[in-house]
Amino acid sequence: MSDIMIEKRRRKKRKLMITDNKVVFRKRLEHQVELSPEVSEWAKANLDLLDWLVFDSAIASSLRHPHSVRTLIYLLYARANGIPIAQIAKAIDVAHEQLYRLERLLSRAGIKDFVYKMLKPLPKQQ
Repeated sequence: MSDIMIEKRRRKKRKLMITDNKVVFRKRLEHQVELSPEVSEWAKANLDLLDWLVFDSAIASSLRHPHSVRTLIYLLYARANGIPIAQIAKAIDVAHEQLYRLERLLSRAGIKDFVYKMLKPLPKQQ
C-alpha cells in the first residue's frame, strides 16, 4: 500500500476547474487551457487527482506554465486509456519527449505508480 495519500485540502475551494472544454486554474494569474471534449470529460472524472498534482504534490512547483499542465493532463489521459505516447503527442502537436519528461518527473518524485493506479479510464461508449 502506498504511503502517499491525497490529503484533504485546507483551502475552502478548488483551484482547478473544468468548464466547458477548458481547464481553468489560478497560480499567480488565471490560466485557461483548451481541451478536446473527450479529454475534458475524462478530466472531470479525475478532477481531485489533477487538482492535487497541480497544487499540492511534490511536482507542483514544476507545473508553473499552463502548457505543462495541459501536457500533464494529456499524458495521464493517454496512460489511463492505453493510448501510445507518440499518438497522443501527435494529436496535441507536441514533441513526445515533453510527455516522457513529465513521466520522469513523476518517477523522480516517487508518485508515478500511485498516480497511475488512481487514474480512472474513460467510460466505454455503447
